[in-house]
Amino acid sequence: MSSKQPRKQRLARYTAPYHRRHREMSSPIDKGLRERQLSRGFMYPRAMPIRKGDRVMVVRGEGKSKSATVVAKIDRKARKVYVESFTYFKSDGTELQRPIDASNLVIINPDWSDIRRRKILNRINESVDWTDEVVSEFEATEDEYEAETVGPIEKDSEETTDVDEKIDYSSMTVPELKNVLKEKGLPMSGKKAELIERLEEDSEDTETEETTVVDEKIDYSGMTVPELKNILKEKGLQMSGKKAELIERLEGDSNE
Repeated sequence: MSSKQPRKQRLARYTAPYHRRHREMSSPIDKGLRERQLSRGFMYPRAMPIRKGDRVMVVRGEGKSKSATVVAKIDRKARKVYVESFTYFKSDGTELQRPIDASNLVIINPDWSDIRRRKILNRINESVDWTDEVVSEFEATEDEYEAETVGPIEKDSEETTDVDEKIDYSSMTVPELKNVLKEKGLPMSGKKAELIERLEEDSEDTETEETTVVDEKIDYSGMTVPELKNILKEKGLQMSGKKAELIERLEGDSNE
């Protein structure tokens, strides 16, 4: 039974159980994605609870951008969402993720890896038989729409550029050097010259390890369709087709 009194409404909000907080922390699905899937015979809910792994866009408030990012963490207790590449620096130089309200986000590419979340589609699309082929084509359409709307996912290219570019540790301050050492799990004691020397030695060790890595031939035939699709997504390859076509596409890419 609801009440019109603000004090009772606030009390109900701050003492709400987690299953209610889960529903209240919902974000709308991109309208263009819903219309494209509707033309193919699939229906989306207008909005659904946000979860870790969703690719979203910040459309309101601080951090508003036209590029997609990934939900990294969800705090149900504080009703806040944390996304990648949206951080701030404290006065001591430490970098933290900035919290965002779920209403400021739009889901542009949902993550359907959770079986319980797929029940949302099953309730809305009762006539659809969700086979592995249908699911792979369904998710491939989401990836294509994201690439058309916000551009292709360039994770691999960013990683290669980060490796190729040599970092100039001498231009960093001592707190910044200590933060890098903390991320790499290295000791943070010593003067600035010692910190720089420690980081340069670690970067040289990682380069030698990367050169000594030998590519092993992966047995794609023993994988499931969702696993093959995830590998294709990481490599930026097309994800539609039957299992045999996915395996052939991956083997052809590894041979190149």
